[in-house]
Amino acid sequence: MQRHRVVVTDFTEPGHDIESDVFASSGLAIDLVTVKEAGRSALLAATAGAHALMVQFARIDRVLIGTLTSCRVIARYGVGVDMIDIDAATDMGIAVANVPHYCVDEVSLQTIGFLLDLNRRTLPLAAHVRAGRWGTAPPVTPPSRLRGQLLGVVGFGAIGSEVARKARALGLEVIAYDPFAVADQHPGISFVPLTRLLAESDYVTLHCPLTEATRGLIGAAELAQMKPSAYLLNLSRGPVVDQAALTKALRAGVIRGAALDVLGTEPPDPADALLRLDNVIVTPHVASWSIEAGAELRRGVAQSVVDALLGREPASVVNRDQLLARARR
Repeated sequence: MQRHRVVVTDFTEPGHDIESDVFASSGLAIDLVTVKEAGRSALLAATAGAHALMVQFARIDRVLIGTLTSCRVIARYGVGVDMIDIDAATDMGIAVANVPHYCVDEVSLQTIGFLLDLNRRTLPLAAHVRAGRWGTAPPVTPPSRLRGQLLGVVGFGAIGSEVARKARALGLEVIAYDPFAVADQHPGISFVPLTRLLAESDYVTLHCPLTEATRGLIGAAELAQMKPSAYLLNLSRGPVVDQAALTKALRAGVIRGAALDVLGTEPPDPADALLRLDNVIVTPHVASWSIEAGAELRRGVAQSVVDALLGREPASVVNRDQLLARARR
C-alpha cells in the first residue's frame, strides 16, 4: 500500500487527534508530519516529498510550491487563503482547499457582540465602575437606540450574510457592498456602491477576503466618507484597513470608534498607538474560536486531504476553475 506524507506546516492548537481519526477511517496509509521548528529552511525541508499540506498561517509562496512535485492538495485551516500563492499552486496542478462554512456562527456572533458593546458603551462604562464612580455621570455620551440604525456590510459571503440576518433580528436596517454577490439571492438586502455604504451607515463591518483588490480597501479617504458618529468593525483581515489611517482617524474624531479582531501586523507591537486609544476594542484574532468550530475545522481540512489523495475533488477547492482551465489546455 502506498504511504502518503501529509505535512502540517503550522497550527495554533496542540495535537492532531481529530485529523488522525479522519485519516484512520479513510483506509489510506498516512504519515502525519508536523513542522516543529520555525523558519523558512525548516519549512522547506519538512515539505519536501509531501503529498499534501495542511496550512494555517505559514506563507506558502511560489518558491516553496515549486518544490511540491508530489503534492495533490494544500488544505487551509480556515476560510481565507491569502497566505497561499494560488496561481503557483494552479501552475503545479495542486488543488487549494479551504473550509468556507467554518466559524460562520462564531464570527457573525462576535460581530454582533462588538456592535452591542460599541452601542451600549460597555467597555468605558465597565472601566467607570472599576474606578469607583458608580453614581457619578458616566464619561461617555448616551447611545442612540440601536433599532432603526443602519449597518453596512462589506463582503456578503457566508459570514456577512449571517451578520445581516442577526442584525435584522435586532431591528437594524442593513445595506451591503459586494461586487460578486447576486442580489436576487438575498431578498430584502439593498446592494449599494461602497461610497454610499460608507456615507450612510452607522456601523460598517468588514467581512471580505484579503485580495489585491481589497488590500487597503478602507483608507483615509474612505474613513473621511463615514459619519463622525459611525463605527468601523473589522473581522476579515487586518490589511483590508490602512491601520495608520484608522489610528489617525480615531484620534481626530473622524469616526467615533472601532472594533477589531484583526490587525495589519499580528501580533502587534505592544507600543502600537492603536492599542492605547480609548475608542477602539481589539481582540487577538479569536472571533472564530469555539470548541465546536475547531473540531469542524479539523475534520474539514483532514477530509479535504483524504478526498484529494483518493482522487476525489474536495468539498471546496478555491482554484477549481483555474485547474479545469489548465486541464483543457
